[in-house]
Amino acid sequence: MFYCNFCGRNPVAKYDRKFEQHGFDVFKQIIDQDSKTDQFWDDRFRISGGLEPLTNRYLGNIITYGKQRGYKMQLYTNGYMMTAKYVEKNPGMKDLYAVRFSLYGVDTDSAFKVTRHSESFDCIIQNIIDYINSTTDVRVGVNWIILPGSSKDVLKLVDIIDHINSHTTRPIDFVTLREDFSQNVRIVSDEERAQLVDIFDKIKDFKQNKWPTTHWDFGYALESLVHGKNSGALKMISWKEMVPYSFPQVAVAVDVKGDVYVYHESGFLDRPGAERYIIGSINNSSVEQVVQTFVQSGKTIRPMPPDVGYLDAFDHVVSRLINQAMDDKKFGIPWNQGPVTCR
Repeated sequence: MFYCNFCGRNPVAKYDRKFEQHGFDVFKQIIDQDSKTDQFWDDRFRISGGLEPLTNRYLGNIITYGKQRGYKMQLYTNGYMMTAKYVEKNPGMKDLYAVRFSLYGVDTDSAFKVTRHSESFDCIIQNIIDYINSTTDVRVGVNWIILPGSSKDVLKLVDIIDHINSHTTRPIDFVTLREDFSQNVRIVSDEERAQLVDIFDKIKDFKQNKWPTTHWDFGYALESLVHGKNSGALKMISWKEMVPYSFPQVAVAVDVKGDVYVYHESGFLDRPGAERYIIGSINNSSVEQVVQTFVQSGKTIRPMPPDVGYLDAFDHVVSRLINQAMDDKKFGIPWNQGPVTCR
């Protein structure tokens, strides 16, 4: 729906309408086939997309179907379509466990520069307010990407949160701040990181003194700044460091066609080259069987220079941990004595 100048989505891609019903059947199948055997089975699913999820007319039905079977259904959205009227027509939106709205600006002008949509900012802020006021038990949050050169905008984000909380029956539950991992050649500079230390101190005061129940999550690379330490930019891998076997045992992305992708952002519709990261289809199969077949086959996917763009921040972290574990193994350090603590 939106153009995004730091996103890998194909901005002209569109699903054929015939995949809407098929996609609903795909997601019901995934839910029905899940074994529910591991400790956190109910926290398994995140609905996002290489296209905006709200454009899928079966979205509310998918959410309700999952909740009725015990899952904490969670949605990532830009929120533009999620008006009070939309929620009223799609009651499944109130069956969510959590929803995270992505903000692409701190005012009309900055949002337009990213999305190229003149009404995106004001509409989304109002939709967040209306949604919170219409629900009681859905965890609602806002996500913000700190782009290089825009660190000072975090203070404006604080004002936005204050505005939303001042117009709702309950405060926003969480705010996630993230560093850009889109392979931009620019990074948040050390000078900006020093500014962020001061800004994060102001956020601490804001939280303690005004909205103590709104949780601020600073993500992988920004948490150290909360403690006054600069640990540098988000640690990403290069295409030469990509795990050739990948790690579908950890997480996969499944689209409405039923195709299973090994990296979160390889599942964007018609993203050039991404089809190489399809490891199978759940049509006449299952996610578990597709993953099992791929892992047991020993197949590898030879990475190419642009492929690192298919990884999100989570994929980067997991890749680095796997590479570290493999190096430890070669050196003679067993997994349970290495740097990773499983809990």
